[in-house]
Amino acid sequence: MIEIKYRLNEQPENYFNTNAIDTVNTTRINHEDIYYYNVSVSNMIYPNKNISWRPNAVILVPSDKWQFGVCASSVVHFPFNAPIFFTERNFMPPVVLNEILRLDPTGEGVPAKVLIAGPVSLGVENYLKSFGLTTYKITDTDNVYNASAEIGDFRLNITPTTSQEVTKDIIVISGQYYGEGIPAAFYAAHMGTPIILVQKDFIPQSIVSFISNNPSKNYYLLGSELTISQNVEQQIRNMISGNVNRISGNSPYEISVNFSKYESPIDNFGWKHNTANGWAFSYGELNNWYNIISSVLLAHLGKHTPLLVIDNNYLPAVVREYVINVNPQNMMPEPPYMHAYILGSFSDISYETQVEIEKVTNIMAKMEH
Repeated sequence: MIEIKYRLNEQPENYFNTNAIDTVNTTRINHEDIYYYNVSVSNMIYPNKNISWRPNAVILVPSDKWQFGVCASSVVHFPFNAPIFFTERNFMPPVVLNEILRLDPTGEGVPAKVLIAGPVSLGVENYLKSFGLTTYKITDTDNVYNASAEIGDFRLNITPTTSQEVTKDIIVISGQYYGEGIPAAFYAAHMGTPIILVQKDFIPQSIVSFISNNPSKNYYLLGSELTISQNVEQQIRNMISGNVNRISGNSPYEISVNFSKYESPIDNFGWKHNTANGWAFSYGELNNWYNIISSVLLAHLGKHTPLLVIDNNYLPAVVREYVINVNPQNMMPEPPYMHAYILGSFSDISYETQVEIEKVTNIMAKMEH
């Protein structure tokens, strides 16, 4: 017989005090370690090799600079269908290697099974080859601006001409501060659109050359004039025959919402999440950029989510109101329904914030408001 150690109507210590990892409408990727988080996202999207969407390649980027992963996110898109994995420059984390071997990328229609985008050592590359993996260096420069231009060239040159979403548009973000521009990584993974980096008041020469070589593209600046100046915008206008448009806002939170809503006036660029159609979103905070970069797979496959930027301890009002406005009517009898991915552990995004996201994502949200 089980001994009852508390009286009737008396709650035991820590009664119902355990935070659930998931709620009805939210899924949390609950890892604090950068590499285990990385692998957890890959596990979610690619559960085993017996799936039709098995990756053709994987992308390997150094874990010490955000710029490599953000720019490489455009290569996630087809024909590569490739998750981004982080590595030390001179050491291959075993958990990441094991995941690459588990995925066993097909190598079909791509230059190699492992695409390296950043300064990863020859020792790491040879170590991968010892397991029968082929490798291809997209870029090996430590200069993030040069790297973004080289990755952009790679993305454009290998894309089939029928993929107009790749061949028409370029995203421009700050290479100095990622807070306003990092939502671009989700869109790049979703559509394959290249990302290039600029400084606030200066366009590095490698980026000038890239723009000069692609004058007919449409350029979309993601960020306010605090991170990309009006002068830089005008310089780009002067170099191209295509169009320049800016997606801005008063905070990273608002910029992520405005990007999720954005619909280009000139072509098909933009998430266009403006109607009550049961959208899914990923929610990330800015302290751990590597969680966001690892999670761009959620924009590539599955529910194809934009990124909404939030705070660790609260849901910003601009995000809250936006999600409520696109939540379907509460009496809708069938799907689609909203869903939310929480990008990080409880120390990254609090449980209380997750509950707030559940409230606005739940089908009853409009009734409550």
